[in-house]
Amino acid sequence: MLSNTRWKTREFDESNVAKLAEETNRSKTFVRLCLSRGLDTKAAIENFTEPTAEWFHDPFLLFDMEKSVERIQQAIAENELITVYGDYDADGVTSTVIMLEAIEMSGGRVNYFIPNRFKEGYGPNVVAFEQMINEGTQLIITVDNGIAGHEAIEKAQNLGVDVIVTDHHECPAELPKAFSIVHPKHPDGQYPFKDLAGAGVSLKVAQALLGEMPQELIELAMIGTVADLVSLTDENRALVYFGLKLIRQTDRLGLLALLMKSSLKPEDIDEEAIGFKLSPPINAVGRLGDASMVVELLKTFDENEAEKLSEIVLQKNEERKELVESITSQAMAELTNYNGDKVVVMKNPDWHEGVLGIVASRIAEKVSKPTLILTENLEENKIKGSGRSIPGFNLYDCVNQTKELLSSFGGHEMACGLSLKSSDFDTFRQEINLSAERLAGEETIVKELDIDSTAEGEELSVKLVEEIALLRPFGQDNKKPVFKLSDMKTVQSRVIGANQNHFKAVLAKAGKEIDMIAFNASDWNPIFTCQPQLDVAGYLDINEWNGNRKVQLQGIDFKTNTPVIIDKRKSGLNSAVFQQENAHYLFFSEKNYKKWEAAIIEGATSQLYSKDSSIDPVMDGKTIYIIDIPDETTDFFNVIEEFKNQEIYLFLYAPHDYYFKGMPKRETFTRLYKWLLKKQEINLKKDTREIISLLKVDKEIVKFMLMVFLENEFVTIEDGKLSVVENPGKKSLEHTKTYKRRLNQIEVEEKLVYSSFNELLAALKNKTSDSVIHNGGL
Repeated sequence: MLSNTRWKTREFDESNVAKLAEETNRSKTFVRLCLSRGLDTKAAIENFTEPTAEWFHDPFLLFDMEKSVERIQQAIAENELITVYGDYDADGVTSTVIMLEAIEMSGGRVNYFIPNRFKEGYGPNVVAFEQMINEGTQLIITVDNGIAGHEAIEKAQNLGVDVIVTDHHECPAELPKAFSIVHPKHPDGQYPFKDLAGAGVSLKVAQALLGEMPQELIELAMIGTVADLVSLTDENRALVYFGLKLIRQTDRLGLLALLMKSSLKPEDIDEEAIGFKLSPPINAVGRLGDASMVVELLKTFDENEAEKLSEIVLQKNEERKELVESITSQAMAELTNYNGDKVVVMKNPDWHEGVLGIVASRIAEKVSKPTLILTENLEENKIKGSGRSIPGFNLYDCVNQTKELLSSFGGHEMACGLSLKSSDFDTFRQEINLSAERLAGEETIVKELDIDSTAEGEELSVKLVEEIALLRPFGQDNKKPVFKLSDMKTVQSRVIGANQNHFKAVLAKAGKEIDMIAFNASDWNPIFTCQPQLDVAGYLDINEWNGNRKVQLQGIDFKTNTPVIIDKRKSGLNSAVFQQENAHYLFFSEKNYKKWEAAIIEGATSQLYSKDSSIDPVMDGKTIYIIDIPDETTDFFNVIEEFKNQEIYLFLYAPHDYYFKGMPKRETFTRLYKWLLKKQEINLKKDTREIISLLKVDKEIVKFMLMVFLENEFVTIEDGKLSVVENPGKKSLEHTKTYKRRLNQIEVEEKLVYSSFNELLAALKNKTSDSVIHNGGL
């Protein structure tokens, strides 16, 4: 639940902020967001917020574009069969449809081929190329792939079939021997914008081939661009900006059917709807099988076919979701085995290859560590899978240092795909962690979160959110602004969602309330319920309901200025409490420790507190479970101080109820002593019941009183028989260790067990250091 995310807050020259705010007639908060994007003049801000068609660059500035277009035109003129060789993700299928339709609009004879992730794999495949050529293909155009397809491309060229590569992935040191290569990062090219997605490159080819920008294809390029998480600056910003306007009035039957069945209204379509609602089902088909149906969906002119295919696509997405949830749950259960690793590397032969990247992203987000999730083919002695990183750590560089162990590898700073032999797995896991140590140095790998601005009180207005929207579409290099709300208190909190995996709360400061929602963050609820003082980071949105519009925060991380302590005092103890692998169980009572020690799950740690020895050090990230209560409150506060950087669950089991039983009155001691004098010799086994009846107290109090007498030498005990000492001397009951211990125990129960949680937190604040800030996050 707790994260070590490092918040980085931007600083600005406030005099410059005020000046620019006056010039633009915008809020200072909006101006700060502009300055963080390098927009430091009124003209720059106006240009950024209102892209024009002039943002699109001349397609012929791309290296080999003229050569490629001439070859395509030749194929069209000579009625050659052209095959568009695509890819199975959203960028790949939209790239395919763009190229396919551009050639059809130019009068060409064209078909397409989408490789199957599990059969042909990613990129040019020798067998697939040979099959296409045998079936009459005379020109192959790769889209969103091909830059690393040396073998298949060379095979086609040797068979007399030209291959035009259009791609955007990282260029290898040696380029394939293709007829031509259209790539924004071509080493011999001078294209002014390097970060086009595959769909963007296809669109540039279409623009060059058709002699103008094809409006009906921009919406497809927009989908591929948003889905592929490329930089949303320069030409990509314009492409997505105009693509969103166009998709809101699309005539494309497949998109209309998919949008309708996804409950997306045209007016609600923005880059987030594309990224989180439309792209996932498009991607899901290729993750689970043949993505060709998505190409058919996007290009169909048949309403019935659009309906049918959209239903299948959405059903595939549901299958994908179930797989992701299942594998993520399994992976999460194993995380304690990787506490000491800088990079989490997991494998399981039962994990579905098609969703490993999503699972890796979930785990990396949860543990704030770069994560590789892999599956294993036991028959082929082969392991393959995907990796995802955290902001601030270059996963590509890390994995690249182990490339001698890999059969294949590709990716970028935040994501990668790889394969290796099963026999090399243990070595690979060891080497990648050594690689991470070299890259990170002595520092712990820490996830970073950029805070764009603070906001509170009257600043949190609908007007501000509407201003922020001028900076849309948001994405890579133009990220949605993250705001920090400081010193917030929880008014309400609850878990929501069909699977109870989301979190909703109402936060307040100085009488001003704001609604908050946090997705996949149900584990925030125990902390917020305990009402610590919070700094919360997140995005500002407008929540509209029944015509009412109000600001809402989408929480993504939080920090507390008080120890993160979860109140479980009323829960009771049972074996389920001791089944948390990522836990450290601390006991004050030796009797309790012996009772529950065997129930503690393997992987968890435990200790019995002793004043005479130091507290065991515990690995960062472990949750502390304080099971019972000490004899003195100072011992409790010492433990809290020791673990103040970690999440603490307080069970504070107190089996004796000293607080409610209280201390026997002096008259009760006198009555007992007189009875003992009269009796002279007492058999404890037989006579205890009579004492209980006489004094109207329970057995535990009788035992306590007799122990006080024994310590004061008023009585002796031998072989279960108690005898009264004649003329024992005058001694104070209150000065005995037994009496003092019970007073302490009553005080401990009063302060730790029976106080309100707010009273306990106040006591902790007074007794422990306030200098440490604790983090909690997704």
